[in-house]
Amino acid sequence: MGFTSETGGKSRASAIVTERLTSEISATPGLEVVERGRLDEVLKEQKLGARGVLDPVTAKKIGNILGADAVVTGTVIELNNTDVEINARLVDTQDAHILKAVTKTVKKDWEEKTSGWSDFNFDMNIDLDAPIALLPAGFMDEEVCRKLEENEAALVRSCVELRARKIAYELKTGALKLSQLKKNPGSEINNADLKRQFYLKMKEWYYSSELRPLTSQEEDLVERISPQIEKYPCR
Repeated sequence: MGFTSETGGKSRASAIVTERLTSEISATPGLEVVERGRLDEVLKEQKLGARGVLDPVTAKKIGNILGADAVVTGTVIELNNTDVEINARLVDTQDAHILKAVTKTVKKDWEEKTSGWSDFNFDMNIDLDAPIALLPAGFMDEEVCRKLEENEAALVRSCVELRARKIAYELKTGALKLSQLKKNPGSEINNADLKRQFYLKMKEWYYSSELRPLTSQEEDLVERISPQIEKYPCR
């Protein structure tokens, strides 16, 4: 699981430690690591809010669904400008029993960014933990809203992720400055479900080691689908 800071949120240090520890465990003979994206998907599907400490119910569901014997979780505490304290736990998915706990202080060998996700201070006006409405507004009003076909809706959702990746990349690289923002990215998206997806993906991409700019073809696709994004789920 993704490590967190002492406050329960994400930080650059926790993201780096998570990625490096995942690589180390994956390279260990005899161990099979479940991709963290799949774990996050299960937590979301099952509405499980596992953060740091696993309760027995959550641990068992993770074990049953993913076939995982144990989960690695923990925190990364920034002690000063040069040192971080890593608290890692290996948790049994059968009963949430802690099989092993390790605390270690290590030196940072990475550069700090001048700004982090928390510095953006976006007022998203959306509860990311709230249940999504079963039917979007206007769904039943055929005269006003002609519902998208499933393949069209899927294309819109994929383009929303591309737009989220674009904004995350520009913010991460400094191509887009906070002082340049006159409104929140994603504020033009009217549908709550789609807006939720945009913010989640933007944050996910911002911390991802695989973050990359859009290709020219992806840029063109986002530009072409933008009108449908803004009036989703209607044509």
